[in-house]
Parts: sequence; C-alpha cells; structure tokens
Amino acid sequence: MRTGWMLAGWLLLAGGAQAEDGRYQALPLAGGEGGKGGGRALILDTRDGHVWVWSENELITAPDGRRRYGTGFIYQGKLRPGNQAGEFIEQQVK
Repeated sequence: MRTGWMLAGWLLLAGGAQAEDGRYQALPLAGGEGGKGGGRALILDTRDGHVWVWSENELITAPDGRRRYGTGFIYQGKLRPGNQAGEFIEQQVK
C-alpha cells in the first residue's frame, strides 16, 4: 500500500510539471509479467525524449546482492522524432 501512495504522490508531482509545460507524460501499462501484478506506467520526457518504466513490483538487486521485489524506475533510452508517421528509424551507433 505504501508504494501506491508513493505512485500517487509522484504522479501528482509529475502532474504539476505537466501543467507547467507538458514536459513529462505518464501512460498506464498492463500489470507485471508472470502474474506478479502491481502498477506500471510509461514516463516520457517530451522535451528531451527520455523514456522510463515505473513499476511498483520490480525485481531489485540490493548492493549486498540480495534480490527482492519493490518499486523502481527502469530507463528505456532516448527517443528521436521521425519526419513522418510510420517511419522506420534505425538505431544509431555511437
């Protein structure tokens, strides 16, 4: 239940940022894989193109090596806008 309150607080803060300039947008996603459940959301930085997945039931490895389920953000990468709908954008090698 604590993580639910954390998500609500984070989304309220994100909503404040969104109301300011529309930079961050959150989209709900289906529950976790394998029936683990839990809330999930895709977070998009509309200014710089960064994408994260927030999950309240993510497998986390602690610094001491122990594994448990908890709340976490997973950085997915950075998007690049295309020139037209349906355009195939190849991965750029750095």
